[in-house]
Amino acid sequence: METIKAIIRRKGEQPTNNELRRQGWVPAVVYGSDVQNLAIQVNGRELDQALRHQSTNKPFKLVVNGNEHPVMVYELQRHPVKGIILHADFKKINMNEKVHTSVPVLLEGDPELGVATLVRHSVEISCLPGSIPEAFTVNVDGLNIGDVVLAKDLEIPPDVDLGIDEMEVVVSILPVKAKSDEAVEAEQSAEAVAEEAGSPPEKAKTT
Repeated sequence: METIKAIIRRKGEQPTNNELRRQGWVPAVVYGSDVQNLAIQVNGRELDQALRHQSTNKPFKLVVNGNEHPVMVYELQRHPVKGIILHADFKKINMNEKVHTSVPVLLEGDPELGVATLVRHSVEISCLPGSIPEAFTVNVDGLNIGDVVLAKDLEIPPDVDLGIDEMEVVVSILPVKAKSDEAVEAEQSAEAVAEEAGSPPEKAKTT
């Protein structure tokens, strides 16, 4: 479990959110059954590193002024261009109570024929926070066009409950998309223009 350190922000005593960001901090809030919208600030670089080592669907240890809180990242706001974190919401959890979250689905391998397509990029589950899988990896080696992988085919640990119908399609093997008539026409037209441009110039007729 990754650790994120934070300090409490007190109204009137701290810089504005923009000033905090310029200083390398990320304004944030933590809430839960015994924490009521506590305004905090976390080191932006430390938060980014923690998120690189661990996915947001797993619990983190948030240390606020020396007090530890098991939390999950509820929401992250990022800059639309730079991608830096602008604000974070943390929800305090009980490590002995089940939580509902989603787990990403990843593909590995290559089908025998066709292309593997994710019908669902993530799958909902419920389990104790410490049992949340990092991801569900589906190996598509040897599959053919028309084959599917259902939710029940995923490697679900025994202490994890699936949150969707087990017969729901997660991965489908589809034929390679054929070129549209318009695309074929445009390609033929481009080839004709290229050929004409590359042909030797005609000699002027003489009378």
